[in-house]
Amino acid sequence: MVEVRRVHYRAGGAHILRDITVQFRPRKFNVILGPNGAGKSTLLKIAAGLLKPSEGDVRYGVQTLQEVGLEPLARQRAVLSQHVELPFALTVEDVVRIGRYPHYGRTPAPRDREIVDRAMGLVEMTDKRTQAYPTLSGGEQQKVQLARVLAQIWNYDGSSDEKYLFLDEPTSNLDIHHQLHLLGVARDLLNVNCTVIAILHDLNEAFRYGDAFFILENGALAQEADNDQDISASLIERVFKVRARRVPDSDGDHGYWRFSL
Repeated sequence: MVEVRRVHYRAGGAHILRDITVQFRPRKFNVILGPNGAGKSTLLKIAAGLLKPSEGDVRYGVQTLQEVGLEPLARQRAVLSQHVELPFALTVEDVVRIGRYPHYGRTPAPRDREIVDRAMGLVEMTDKRTQAYPTLSGGEQQKVQLARVLAQIWNYDGSSDEKYLFLDEPTSNLDIHHQLHLLGVARDLLNVNCTVIAILHDLNEAFRYGDAFFILENGALAQEADNDQDISASLIERVFKVRARRVPDSDGDHGYWRFSL
């Protein structure tokens, strides 16, 4: 379980996060929501160990991040951002293999190579394994980065070790097909002892894939909920400065939200 305790974050005189305490649900798809500037990415980076809070701490299970240590943390959690720049023209296979670096010394073992192969297969990029990463489309590059983080926290072999995948607006620049594919693969990880913590901008997308929701407003936690039905239209309207209306779905599902100014 990842727990953020009494976290504040200040930078350049700005108080970006204010007294945030959350427990992300283990083996669930946790979604951080909020408007631009609410502190979503800062919270995710602090929870992932990429930023140090000004006050408070982060725990993985019973250990603080300092007690976990950098190398064990790199084998336990991975972070996927919306766009990753690479300075060298590595092949697809080389990029995915980066995810295994925390797990071996100078040379990858046969198991590491097998995991890289299987990760490329999961994202349907095996046939492009020798292609240079910069020559891929934006959607293909994001699929390769997804394979990289899958390789980093691989748990499909039945391991009981708990893993964590952080997604920082991973679908912002993707078409619908690639959005659904990426989120579907991420959700499948819940079946192999993995917890997903994601920032998503599309509320309907978030409510479709998410299990638990954490809504930020001006750097503070406005609400957390284990069911999107518990999130009211009035809260959405206040936080996002829009008009919100839930529309019934013909298939009997929860429906979807429509927004206007």
